[in-house]
Amino acid sequence: MISDSVPWREHLWKAATELEKRAHSTRWIERTSFLVERDLLNGMFAIRRLIEAAKTSSNLPAERVSCGVHPLTGRVPKIYDRWSFWEHYDMASKQQTQLAVRELVTIFIHSFVFDFYPASDAGPAMIWVVSDRDRHKRLYSVTFERVVALFRRVGSEDVIFTAGPFDESAVRLSQHDMVDAGFASYEPFPYVSDSDASISQLRAAFPSLAWSPFTADR
Repeated sequence: MISDSVPWREHLWKAATELEKRAHSTRWIERTSFLVERDLLNGMFAIRRLIEAAKTSSNLPAERVSCGVHPLTGRVPKIYDRWSFWEHYDMASKQQTQLAVRELVTIFIHSFVFDFYPASDAGPAMIWVVSDRDRHKRLYSVTFERVVALFRRVGSEDVIFTAGPFDESAVRLSQHDMVDAGFASYEPFPYVSDSDASISQLRAAFPSLAWSPFTADR
């Protein structure tokens, strides 16, 4: 269990900065690949631990991240096929989907295929990933930019509102939630102005959360 979320968030913010720089590196060597792999996997693990420790917004696990989808076109890849994964999936596919943050994190942590390329004339820096569970169906692609944005959002998150029992079932809202709902603004990112939203306004803005029936309005 995480007792202090600050070091984990600082790690995410640092990882986002390093990934952003390496995504545009013109000198991509074996050491660069290791550092990118380390920061991506450690960052995803950090997000999962923060979620499991109830140190994030209640909305975070269900937030959506846009990804490309590449259907399986040949036989299901085996262990050594991961080094030539492009031979097994439709890499020209233009299909798009959205994965919940919890799903995306799980796919990275339990990845069967996990590869990435820096930005080039062919397009932006990309990550190719799929878990062992899904390798017989599809492959996912996600840009470095989207992963960096996720790391920065979680790394800068500040839970500024809590309602309900003092446990993991409490409703927790971050400054990002308040900005997204129009109850605050960044001054500048990631800091926000004070929000005077009432409980009833928050309930209406975030109806999917498990609000306690005993939470009083204000």
